[in-house]
Amino acid sequence: MKKGMSKLLSALLIATLVFTSAGVAFADTGGSEASGAIKASQGKKQFSQLEKGFDLEKQIKAQSDQTKATSKSAKTKAIGNLTVATLVTGYETAPVARIDYSAPADSLGSYKYGFQQSIYLPSKGTLILAAYNYPESTGTAYFGLFQDPALTNQIAGGSSIVRAGAADGIAIKIPAAGTYYIGAYSNDYASQPTVAVTLNMSAGFISGIDRTVKNGSTIAVGQKDAQTNYFKFKATQTGYLKVGSSEGYDKIALCNSKKKALSNYTYAGYVPTYGVKKGSTYYIKVAAGSNYDGGYQLQVTNKKITEKSGKKKSKAVTIKKKKTKKGTIIAGSSQADWYKFKLGGKKKVTLTMKGATNNKLKVVVYNKKGKKVSSAYNYNYYNNKLTLKSYGKLPKGTYYIKVYRGTKTSSGWYSLSWK
Repeated sequence: MKKGMSKLLSALLIATLVFTSAGVAFADTGGSEASGAIKASQGKKQFSQLEKGFDLEKQIKAQSDQTKATSKSAKTKAIGNLTVATLVTGYETAPVARIDYSAPADSLGSYKYGFQQSIYLPSKGTLILAAYNYPESTGTAYFGLFQDPALTNQIAGGSSIVRAGAADGIAIKIPAAGTYYIGAYSNDYASQPTVAVTLNMSAGFISGIDRTVKNGSTIAVGQKDAQTNYFKFKATQTGYLKVGSSEGYDKIALCNSKKKALSNYTYAGYVPTYGVKKGSTYYIKVAAGSNYDGGYQLQVTNKKITEKSGKKKSKAVTIKKKKTKKGTIIAGSSQADWYKFKLGGKKKVTLTMKGATNNKLKVVVYNKKGKKVSSAYNYNYYNNKLTLKSYGKLPKGTYYIKVYRGTKTSSGWYSLSWK
């Protein structure tokens, strides 16, 4: 989707700038494929969702007709100030500003004619700019972000070209807080000193800094080059924490309150899920690779799991036939959960485990004497469910089920049933 951003920004000039991954499935992923092929990687496609079905020419004409008389006589550097929208969740919109400029009143020096306005950006992140050059304009317009009012020192990768009747957009890396200059200019006036240029422009800023996230929240994170962030989260429920991103190849890990890793990295496309304890503070670590689009959306969900399990074999809780028990394996904890069921006679048994994890959870069945009657089977993050069937009929008696983490960095939630 490397071409998606420019198309998106072109359309958003009229529809207003929207940074979105609407429709990304942050729900539990799964499937039985042992290869573990990344799922939910369509997040990047959804990032450019708005470009589909957008009638750019029709909407451009509607605005052009409304302002045509003004554009013929405009001599000011900007009709209406360009407002930079702050994109916190990624679903905000940015207003479109109409910009008119012409020679000689709008000379910036060095054969550049256009406009500029200073802006203050509060942190590192990404600035997204979009521009549409009206059909009645002549020549080529350059637009972007600069470090000086004469528009001679541009931010790296921060300039784009748009021709008459065309649209374009760019995502610009902002290295630090500071004052910058958004500008648009043309040097065609040297040979055509009477031409005028009319642009529609919009701008949105996405912060790239660490911050606190809350249950059920979605945040936009500005990022172009490889970047690692720590997002602080306080669990409101004992249960699971599910983390999704619009960039399926970003890597996610859970850390404790001191930023020490409690989990391994898992690709965001798998929607990693962790077991968390109410009131505890965690950090969600996101290691993102280079990103042409200029950012991603992160969503977190913390849901309560009501658990009644034994913490050792002698305290195992009974699971009745065709009934379900749920539980949580807390990140960083080695505590196992114990259950039991009773057979009144010889019977084939099917045990089903569902849930979600960041790595793998294990389940094993013992008889009353403590001998394993099954192997320790893994429930993985790319499974919908794990089904265990006994080889032949199990003898009459009481059997014990142990659920525990598959690795030291595994956690998550599960449900168990048997028949």
